[in-house]
Amino acid sequence: MRSRVLRLAYAIPPVLAFVLAFVGLAVTDESGVVGSTSSVTVSLDGAAQSNRVIAGAIARVAREHHATVVRMVADRADPIGRRTALVTDAPGTIGEQWLRDGYPDFSRTMSSRVRPMSDLDRVDPAGTYELFGDEAARRDLVRAFASAGYGARTESTPLLGRLGIGATVDGVPGLVGVLVLGATTACLVATVGSPRRCAVRRLHGHSTARILRQELGALRTSATVALVGAPLAGVGIWIMNGAAQWPALVAATAVLGAALLTPVVLAHATGVLLACRRPLVDALRGARPPGGVVGLAHAARLVATLLLVSAVSGLVGAEVVARTSGTERDLRAAGTAVQLWITPDPRPIESQAYWDRLGRFAGGALQDHDALLSAVKEVSTGSGNAGVPALFVDAEYLRLQDVRAADGTRIRAGSRPTVWIPEHSWLDPDALVRSLTDWDLRDAPDAARRDITVGRLGTPELWTYPDGGSVRGWLDDAVLVVVPTPATMFSADQLGSWLSTGDVAFRDRARAERAIHAAGVGSEISAVVDVGQAAAETARGARRTVVAQAAAVVSAAVVAVVLAALATSAHRRRHGRARFAKTVAGVHPVRADGDLLTVEVVSVVLAALAAGVAWSRLRLGDAGQISVLDPLTQAASPSALLAVTAAVVVSILSTSIVLGTARETDRSRGDEAR
Repeated sequence: MRSRVLRLAYAIPPVLAFVLAFVGLAVTDESGVVGSTSSVTVSLDGAAQSNRVIAGAIARVAREHHATVVRMVADRADPIGRRTALVTDAPGTIGEQWLRDGYPDFSRTMSSRVRPMSDLDRVDPAGTYELFGDEAARRDLVRAFASAGYGARTESTPLLGRLGIGATVDGVPGLVGVLVLGATTACLVATVGSPRRCAVRRLHGHSTARILRQELGALRTSATVALVGAPLAGVGIWIMNGAAQWPALVAATAVLGAALLTPVVLAHATGVLLACRRPLVDALRGARPPGGVVGLAHAARLVATLLLVSAVSGLVGAEVVARTSGTERDLRAAGTAVQLWITPDPRPIESQAYWDRLGRFAGGALQDHDALLSAVKEVSTGSGNAGVPALFVDAEYLRLQDVRAADGTRIRAGSRPTVWIPEHSWLDPDALVRSLTDWDLRDAPDAARRDITVGRLGTPELWTYPDGGSVRGWLDDAVLVVVPTPATMFSADQLGSWLSTGDVAFRDRARAERAIHAAGVGSEISAVVDVGQAAAETARGARRTVVAQAAAVVSAAVVAVVLAALATSAHRRRHGRARFAKTVAGVHPVRADGDLLTVEVVSVVLAALAAGVAWSRLRLGDAGQISVLDPLTQAASPSALLAVTAAVVVSILSTSIVLGTARETDRSRGDEAR
């Protein structure tokens, strides 16, 4: 009969393999597409052609190579729960099937809407495209993007990556290593530490090879777990997502199961061979596990506890980022605003008439309050060669964004330009105003240039309506320049340039489409893109990290408890007689198990120290000063407290295991004494 420790060691790999395969597929599916052969990352590179031309080139490559190209775009209204898959529809391809039947989402938290690639004119073409095709299709796709004026960086997806293997989060490789260490330690405890089973077989004349073959029959435990767990897992997957991507899940589980079982089988075989080399008399007496094996089990448990602390800290940090840092906050600030992509084919950028026409269109939209101005420029301070970032805005911007003066009153546009300087800025107001009137406002009427007022700005950060390029979403310590009538303050050339860079944004898609149709500039507008698209992509990625980190926390807690049970079992096998002797002598149970309880205290102390180090790193930073703006800094204390609490909970469970095994050990040793 094999020991329970050995059965547990063989039961862990198939369960862990399924969990890793599930997490890997979920991460891969939420970040891209499962099964793609390669990916192409596209960025703007010079004068690009229109989105319609790009979509046509992509569809042509797909038809020629019988391939499918997919572009995943986060939904603006619900970036965490919905997305749109823009796919090609070459006959007989998976793209055509998805357009007909829908995309099989693996993650229940994500719902994908499938649209043809022709809808690319509604989104930013820059991003990642997933390809289901051969090497020739990948080369032609890169050439198609290059000919359209876009830079393309391509990467092949390895076979294991197509199954989601390797798509994990921070801490998962450590979890796997610790769990494999625990399983291999269990095999050594059950063989070298308990050689009597092999000795009995040697007495019956079994050879070492036959004993090894009989011992490796423990693989039946893994097979039993797989056979029993497969129907249960299948039912659960069917309920969760309709058994989407089930071939990939089965293949990934099989590959990971084989990889995780390999070190366990090797450790088991090594332990059997070492046990067969033990002297027969000592082996029949039941030699105790070596102290190194017991120490290794305790060390693995402590490492798992430290890993749990790290996982809890990662979860808290990911949640803070998802809630406050550039995700939900950006989405709220962006509202329903859209920007226009001015990328016609060909693009007459040398023609002044072209820019004047776009500028008149932008000026008219600003006057009609269909659009707003949010232009970021670096302006001269008027003192030497120093520069300072400035945000030029109009009345519509101030209506949508709550910007406050230093006295707390809300800033609104008046009848004349106003320059708002940060409250604690060192800037010379007079020099700054002279610099603005001499250069940035040089096209404004003379009366407006002579009548510029100055105030102190109280809002620490200003939203810029970024276009996804080099401009940050939030500017701190920036000068705010309020221009009540941009159409009369700036030249048509300047307004046309700002329209092309997204600094002139429309309040919503309906107003933009109506203005484009009324002005007859549809041929110059290639796409109407939500301002919040980039923020939506960030929000979806942050929420995915939260889910993955939560899975890492649960896994780390389970691993820590399992390793605590293995370490306690090994300790009982080595020191069980001494424990029974203390019980007979009337020693208090706490003193009798003082060494095991000391391990629990050490685990909590180590967890507290690790949490303290993480707290100091987040709270104080490299400069040794507390930051009041960084949300991760503000979450440092709750993160440390939760990490220590998780370690204490694991220690309580481990202590219950110690108490339970103490009674069982005393009972079994008492039966032997009789």
